[in-house]
Amino acid sequence: MKIKTGGTRMYILGIGIALAITVLAAGTLHEVGYVISDFKIVKSGTLIIENARPFSNVFIDNKRIGQIDETGTTEFTGIKPGARTVLIGNATVWPWVLDFTILPDTTVSLTPLQVNQESDGAVLRDASDPIRQRAITEFKNYREPTRMQPLEREGVRVWVEGVTIFVQKNDEVRQVFTSSNPLREVSWYGDRSDAIIVASLNNVFALDIRKSSVQNFLPIYTGSAPEAVSDPIRSSKIFVKDADQYFEVSI
Repeated sequence: MKIKTGGTRMYILGIGIALAITVLAAGTLHEVGYVISDFKIVKSGTLIIENARPFSNVFIDNKRIGQIDETGTTEFTGIKPGARTVLIGNATVWPWVLDFTILPDTTVSLTPLQVNQESDGAVLRDASDPIRQRAITEFKNYREPTRMQPLEREGVRVWVEGVTIFVQKNDEVRQVFTSSNPLREVSWYGDRSDAIIVASLNNVFALDIRKSSVQNFLPIYTGSAPEAVSDPIRSSKIFVKDADQYFEVSI
């Protein structure tokens, strides 16, 4: 008995042609700024990554979409509207992840928090060194931020209650971090209003306080029982006190 295969071949060929047309159409839509979302054709969005480490790789929902250029600021078009997750990675820094929402025909700008995996610093040994003297003064003047006297910058307020760090922006108050150990110091990360520096147990780390399902916990320094405060003059440095030594550490 012979089986007629002509119809089957034509059916498979038809599927192949339909898929090819769909792929071609999707590529054409992307070129003119549209994407297919939930079986609808919608205007795509644009993501701008600013002040990033040059040549970092950028992923959206675990798919690589490109690389940051040598200027540190790069625009990525054709982003499908909706809730998205961006990951930025570089061999020299800790990976950074953030949730964001993008609407059709809109632009979202994000500045990643990229912390060096290997922090550089120096011991402040000379008692007459003005930088060491400034470090001593900053530690002496440190006061834990409270709800009544928080860290406050660009409309963002941060304070500590027990071992929990809270952040407020506009009318929204959120818990951003709860430690299983006492917190020693909490201060701003450089000149940013979306990140803080926290010292607890044997670590000093940076914490991104933007709302996201993934918490960016980025180590800066590990020692015995380090304390850490910001340098009020140099936004790229912090002071660390550990084992009776004072350090300046780059962030």
